[in-house]
Amino acid sequence: MKSKIAILASGSGSTAEAVIRSTAIGEVNYEIKLVIVSRENAGIFSRIKKLNDEFNLSIETKLINHHTNPVKENEQPKKGIQTNAEEQAILTELENSEVDLVALMGYMKKIGPKLVYRFGWREDYKSPYQAMMLNTHAGLLPDTKALFGANIQQYVLDNHLPFGGQSLHVVAEEYDDGPVVNEHKVAVIEGDTTESLFERVQQTEKHYLPGDIEQFIISRHNYLNEG
Repeated sequence: MKSKIAILASGSGSTAEAVIRSTAIGEVNYEIKLVIVSRENAGIFSRIKKLNDEFNLSIETKLINHHTNPVKENEQPKKGIQTNAEEQAILTELENSEVDLVALMGYMKKIGPKLVYRFGWREDYKSPYQAMMLNTHAGLLPDTKALFGANIQQYVLDNHLPFGGQSLHVVAEEYDDGPVVNEHKVAVIEGDTTESLFERVQQTEKHYLPGDIEQFIISRHNYLNEG
């Protein structure tokens, strides 16, 4: 039986598309069941529709944010932070979908503590394979911890680091703080700009991420069975 995965995203969804295409053509042995999106106008909605049509898939999309799930009177929404109602709505969707893994791909909000406790990294865990929530980060950790978007590549260039890269790590309560399960280096070349470096990092991410997720699923299965 194939593992079922939910994706959390906020933007265009180009990385998610690369992963979904790999599942659709049989390059990897898992399936995307649900995509939860935080922004109403995110491009990923149209991508999923096209992929569903192209490959006869039935991936469900859900918009969940502080507009779809209003906050209580004593709570004020903060940019980049899940509200309590938003977090609970996502938790309910994931539980009802009975997914085996949650993967963040360009999800631009900090994951709430209930979600982290249920799916992510806990201090009492002995192995990353006890967790069920991953994030792909467009930089090497810990050097680029808590940086986002173009700021990651700018940091690499400003500090004359020899490599940028992509990291896959378990989600923890703090940004980019969970164990790294895989990484891929991208050499900085003379004349690189933030845009040119990011383009190569993103190409690397799209190439390796589908297989890295599958390897995590296999390693997690082996770890749990050995335990």
